[in-house]
Amino acid sequence: MMTFAKELLDVSGRTRELITAMPGDTIVSAAKTIRDNHIGCMVVIGDDKRVVGIISERDIVVRVTAEVNDPSKTLVGDVMTTPVVSCAPTTPLDDVRELMRQYHIRHVAVLEDGMPVGIVSSREIFARRLADDQQVRNLTVFSLARLAEMRDTDTGAHLERVREYACILADQLRLQDKYAGLIDDSFINLLYVTSPLHDIGKVSIPDAVLLKPGRLTEVEYDVMKTHASAGAEALGEALAEFPNADFLQMAKDIAGCHHERIDGLGYPFGMRGDEIPLSARIFALVDVYDALVTKRVYKEAFTPITAKNIIIEGSGTQFDSDVVDAFLACEEDFLETYRSHSRPATVVKPAPALVFAAVGGGQ
Repeated sequence: MMTFAKELLDVSGRTRELITAMPGDTIVSAAKTIRDNHIGCMVVIGDDKRVVGIISERDIVVRVTAEVNDPSKTLVGDVMTTPVVSCAPTTPLDDVRELMRQYHIRHVAVLEDGMPVGIVSSREIFARRLADDQQVRNLTVFSLARLAEMRDTDTGAHLERVREYACILADQLRLQDKYAGLIDDSFINLLYVTSPLHDIGKVSIPDAVLLKPGRLTEVEYDVMKTHASAGAEALGEALAEFPNADFLQMAKDIAGCHHERIDGLGYPFGMRGDEIPLSARIFALVDVYDALVTKRVYKEAFTPITAKNIIIEGSGTQFDSDVVDAFLACEEDFLETYRSHSRPATVVKPAPALVFAAVGGGQ
């Protein structure tokens, strides 16, 4: 069944009240409007009420970070994205997604008779497609992952966060030309469905190790590391029974390889570089990021800035440098996802030993 841009606008409620900015508004007031209304961006209209640009929270954050002058004096017109790529309310979402891919953008203005009626974002398109696609299978997979996670009470909303991080990161990565043919909507859909199974192998870890309220010994850590190969083996057996189930292949890749490193020093197989499946290279960063910014029994939460710096330091050794570049481009979306799925955590300055534990895999 074909889905159109207007249907996505109906879901978001933007057809009832379109929130806009003007070029002469300050970015401070625009940021407040965006956050107060829980939206990611706004269309910018001129005196004739026609669209002249799009301003997003990310645009504002990037500008404020680099701004040497008082940001309260910076205007929306100085920051907004132009020219505006637009579509009609009756444009199929597949065509809207193609516009985003062609122009390397994440928002498309929706115009009717030349006037703005809303914005469609790539995240909204994915959310709609994920809601329409394989709901029963997705629920089953997630329920299985949740059963495994219930043994480890220290991870909180980990599953919810990491699958959203993974999709955000993959969506950004595919804007790089070398990944345009590797990452499509189907890939991102599978990533969302299968990433919660990354630690399914932990069902094989003894409670004395998995639930230990503190740092693991070297021997215990070796036991904990076997969860990756155990997960890959279990999912591999399922894949052998159902060889055409592409979601099982990705689930196996992520479960078995998300602790591998680009430099070959990871586990369990010692893969290096492109030997590591792309889905696992993406998820490796996602998993470490969430471990860094959340409180665990063996560490306090690190600040997002500290987490970013640790990931940057691991670029080209622990992490795929392309994946790190994509992360840096969409970090604000990670923060937004973390805020929406987390309770406030105590943040402390990390000790070197804790940094090693988190980046090296910890628990």
